[in-house]
Amino acid sequence: MKLRKADIVFSKWIRNRDKWRCQRCGHQHEENSRGLHCSHYWGRGRESSRFSPENCDALCFPCHRFWGHGDGRDFYKEFMIKKLGLKGFNNLKKFAQITQKKNDKLIIEKYGG
Repeated sequence: MKLRKADIVFSKWIRNRDKWRCQRCGHQHEENSRGLHCSHYWGRGRESSRFSPENCDALCFPCHRFWGHGDGRDFYKEFMIKKLGLKGFNNLKKFAQITQKKNDKLIIEKYGG
């Protein structure tokens, strides 16, 4: 998976926002730890929600794997509804379906500093 510079900047912003703590298990990570990821509820292939803070959470590698596959997706959905409310979750779902062009320069300016 090739990461764009915008992905790297946004991922760090999410992990900083979540204070380097896994939002599922609560494990605290050292700043810049490679063990904490930026997880996207709606996959990174959806450009419209790719850089949406509401769509992303800091998750440690095991939690990211669990919520990203199989039965774990149901738990991730429950978490997202609790976090955003049902209306917010449904709005994010609609937003994720929109086709959007890449604008990495804007993302880097917004989240990079």
